[in-house]
Amino acid sequence: MQVIEKNNVKISKMTLGTVQLGLSYGVNNTAGMPTKERSFAILDAAFDGGVTVLDTSDDYGKSEEVIGDYLRENPDKHFEICTKFKVTEETAKDIYGSLKDFALKSCQKLAIGRIPIFMSHTEKNYIDYGDKLVDALNELKKEGIITNSAISLSNKAEFEKIIDCGGFDAVQIPLNILDNKEIQCGLVRKASDAGIAVFVRSVYLQGLFFRKKEDFLVQNPNAPELKLQEMNEKVLPVIERVREFADELNISVAQLAMSFIKDTYGVDSLVVGSETPEQVKSNLEMFNQPTISEDILSKILNEFKDVDPFVISPWMWEVRHG
Repeated sequence: MQVIEKNNVKISKMTLGTVQLGLSYGVNNTAGMPTKERSFAILDAAFDGGVTVLDTSDDYGKSEEVIGDYLRENPDKHFEICTKFKVTEETAKDIYGSLKDFALKSCQKLAIGRIPIFMSHTEKNYIDYGDKLVDALNELKKEGIITNSAISLSNKAEFEKIIDCGGFDAVQIPLNILDNKEIQCGLVRKASDAGIAVFVRSVYLQGLFFRKKEDFLVQNPNAPELKLQEMNEKVLPVIERVREFADELNISVAQLAMSFIKDTYGVDSLVVGSETPEQVKSNLEMFNQPTISEDILSKILNEFKDVDPFVISPWMWEVRHG
């Protein structure tokens, strides 16, 4: 597993997403939340495979606690941990104090003395509080409570502003075969050249690439209720085209999706969740496969340069009641 050191954190090419350790997550999740034993086996597989970074959050159910229990029971093992925070109207009255309290509580749950990557869960925190947020995070760095300040983006229209503000050491963005404009316009390259660690999530669009045609006809009882008609009309044809590309290259859809992102200039790590230890090992194996040629990558970029926003926006897939 390729590992780089950036901003005093050792970053493996694959980051293990741990939302699955605390919640049932993803449209393709049929296993539900894992037991403690399976969670520990997932973490063992990641550590043994050379993964150095775990991506978690206080919002991910019991994920932080599971990781903390694992580290307490395995003191010889170490991960660089990225955990996330939100700023509310109430906590904004004292951003520094509330973030310090939040960080220290996460440290306690995670059984660590310092948070390597402390990440805003949304760009809205920066939009609303700007320099106040950046100053608070810088103070936490000075105190040794966190190593890096970071921000997770959903609205990537803010990506360039985040790069230009110079206030963050790392950024996490959704990118995949279908959602790749930030590659085409050069923002991923710009962020990396500015010294920002770039983490990419949603490589598999929450497992959407793996759903079979018949899966679009019925609801998954372990996942949120989906807008099946729109999924069939808008999403399925695009997913089938992705499968055609994979078939042409004689590789799996998973390999195609991962390879497209992992070798993109400026991408430091892919955040990939797993429901089982076997999935972790399978994902690790794909990182050792040959790269896709530049010609094929260009063809993919051209094919999927104007995908319907519904297809690449998981939050739009769910039926909202009330």
